[in-house]
Amino acid sequence: MNFWRLIKIAFRDLSVSRMRTFFTMLGVIIGIFSVITLISLGEGLKAYMRRQIDSYGTGSNYMELHAGTKGGGYFIGGDLTYADAKAIEQEARYVAEVDSRVMRSGEFTYGNKKFKTSFIMGASPYVQSMMNWEVGEGSFFSSLDVETRRRVVIIGKNIEKRLFGNFSAVGERIKLDGQNVQVIGVFAEKGSFMGFNYDDMALLPVTSASDLFGVTKMVEIGINAKSDKVVSEAKVEVKRILIKRHGQEDFRLDTMEESMSMVNTIMNGLTAIVAGIAAISLLVGGIGIANIMLVAVTERTQEIGIRKAVGARERDIILQFLAEAVVISFIGGAIGIVAGAAMALLIMYAIGFPLLISTWAVVLASTVSIFVGVVSGVYPAMRAGRLDPVEALRYE
Repeated sequence: MNFWRLIKIAFRDLSVSRMRTFFTMLGVIIGIFSVITLISLGEGLKAYMRRQIDSYGTGSNYMELHAGTKGGGYFIGGDLTYADAKAIEQEARYVAEVDSRVMRSGEFTYGNKKFKTSFIMGASPYVQSMMNWEVGEGSFFSSLDVETRRRVVIIGKNIEKRLFGNFSAVGERIKLDGQNVQVIGVFAEKGSFMGFNYDDMALLPVTSASDLFGVTKMVEIGINAKSDKVVSEAKVEVKRILIKRHGQEDFRLDTMEESMSMVNTIMNGLTAIVAGIAAISLLVGGIGIANIMLVAVTERTQEIGIRKAVGARERDIILQFLAEAVVISFIGGAIGIVAGAAMALLIMYAIGFPLLISTWAVVLASTVSIFVGVVSGVYPAMRAGRLDPVEALRYE
């Protein structure tokens, strides 16, 4: 009996009881559907985060310096100063840009109008290229503004709308926590990322922010290596300079690739968990196939006896029932793949993720669906093949 004849017979026998066949493959459909949907959404989320990070300017040559060393699950001790940032900028050969930062919440006022924001940053002009922060009105502050400690500010679109309505804020003097600052620019609308609204932020020269807030410690220092090929060399240089200045390694330096690797590890772990949960559906589907095939063997005992009586071998009977199990599983897998891909694409489109389907998930799901069919069909097929033809013919 050739392969295609086996498949044709399997389709014919399964079509006799279509509803039972459908409910038999339902477990496989649900399992494959879950695997494709969840894994594709996980891959889409990783692509979305990578795209968002790239759009905000933090490329693969970006590094971020923080004070403190890990102890008891927290980063403790250590200070970073503006002088540390200047030393790195002047001494590190593989470093292109250094941006020292302070951050604070505060309240802007203009007449009787107020706007309270949780994100006011002091930084250098390099932050514009590092974070891809585009100014929609006015201009960005300069290195001279930083050196002269000029009290100027760039505000987000929401701050401008709240304080000035439909009028431009550029050139106006406003108060930050009761102290005068001049608006020289307004950021282009940026929107939100991971729950943070960039249109609520404000940016000052780091020296001016330090004076206004009364702080000397930097929250972080952003660093761009000259290229992504010299990140390792730049990292070694930065560590050497700071250890020389501090006398110890009381800081941590994170590269963008390390941060993304951590995110990928977390996402891969979550994907593995949900895929494992989905696999339970496949196991249930496999048990369902095995159960129905055993019932089919019982119901078709006389048919098996007749086939053996007219010359069918044990091997032919086994292949026949095995083919039926594989067909059920294969069709269920195909339906699950199509439905899962469609659902994943629909969800990604609705929430703004990149539209992609995980190729390896499709390959895995296809392989698993066929494997489930083979494994589920082996025992019922062997049981059918071993039936004694005389006893089978006498079975009622």
